Amino acid sequence: MIERSFADCVSQQIELLQAGKPLAAFDKFFAADGVMFANDILFATGAGEARRKQEPFINTASLIEGMITEVRSIEVLQICVFRNKTSFSTSEGIRHQIDGLCWQQWRSGKIIEERYYDNSHMRLLIAQGVLKRPDMMIEAYRGRQSVGSMSLDCA
Repeated sequence: MIERSFADCVSQQIELLQAGKPLAAFDKFFAADGVMFANDILFATGAGEARRKQEPFINTASLIEGMITEVRSIEVLQICVFRNKTSFSTSEGIRHQIDGLCWQQWRSGKIIEERYYDNSHMRLLIAQGVLKRPDMMIEAYRGRQSVGSMSLDCA
């Protein structure tokens, strides 16, 4: 097994998303016991449930054009945030544009918590500076804590 840094794991995930392969990115990097939130409401507990809930949307796409921007990460805290401006087309030729913010907490090369925001939730977080200080989410949800460096494995 090849050990990779947190930055390498995030970079690999972004490459898969940019290539229009969100399920491949999910399968490679989402932890089996990870949790997923949508606008601070629990969306799924565990990779199985999260994948089952996302598949119907992703599988309707005949073409996915990945566009991930404003990626920011803090290695010592193992967190990253980015804008998702991906677009996709259905088999009927209908184009959809995503405009969201994704915040992730990682551990040992896997995403253990993902928070996705759109609309007013996203705009508020951007106005508060989350794209410059993704650590503000840790402070807001868990209180201040220090995280030591860990060995990571991207699988």
